[in-house]
Amino acid sequence: MKTLAFLSFLFFGFVIALPGIFNVTTPQQVEAMDKVAAYNQAGGFTTAAENNTENGLFGPCKPVTMIYARGTGESGNVGGKNSPGPAWFAEMRKVMGEDNLTVQGVNYEANLFGYLKGGDPEGSQNYYDMADQAVAKCPDTKLVLGGYSQGAQLAHNAARRYTNEMTSKVVAAVMFGDPYAKHTLGYIPTRKVMTICHEGDIICKNVGTASAHLTYAKDAPEAALFVMDMLKQN
Repeated sequence: MKTLAFLSFLFFGFVIALPGIFNVTTPQQVEAMDKVAAYNQAGGFTTAAENNTENGLFGPCKPVTMIYARGTGESGNVGGKNSPGPAWFAEMRKVMGEDNLTVQGVNYEANLFGYLKGGDPEGSQNYYDMADQAVAKCPDTKLVLGGYSQGAQLAHNAARRYTNEMTSKVVAAVMFGDPYAKHTLGYIPTRKVMTICHEGDIICKNVGTASAHLTYAKDAPEAALFVMDMLKQN
């Protein structure tokens, strides 16, 4: 109860300071996200031997470029192999091959305070910059956007600012456990966006528990199939 009371105090302070965020986060959601962050920071999704960083945008241009932001408390810039992002990339590479896919993670603090702000501001800017850089450097590449948990908040914040050219380059987007699940992803057509929100996930359903927010890696095959279908259509 003391933890919830403290987080509730933080929550109300941030809501007052940040009236422009998409939706009001409840104290129960804040407590759940704090548990998620603690789990991730304790290594719940990661082992020491993993490569949890993707910086493909600094390499050669490829037909498809994925921009992805990890969730609160996750390591590297995409999270560990049992997190939805790396599991999704693995499925995509299995289908497309390494030579056809670039993956770029978004660097940001990924802490609870960023979630309370509606998505870390610096991370939101970095997400925008990565997409902008991809379009400028590789004009023929097709963009695929992704985000998990707070990472999805970053994707929303960035997409709202995309130029018409950047928006037109997006062929698909997948959001896992999206706190902004009820909102459109900038001006990207809804048919191009898959939002995966599990029953019982309090972060994207408003009711439930933290544990349901930790099971999105199992949706990687479905997410990959969706992207492949969108690529065929575009």
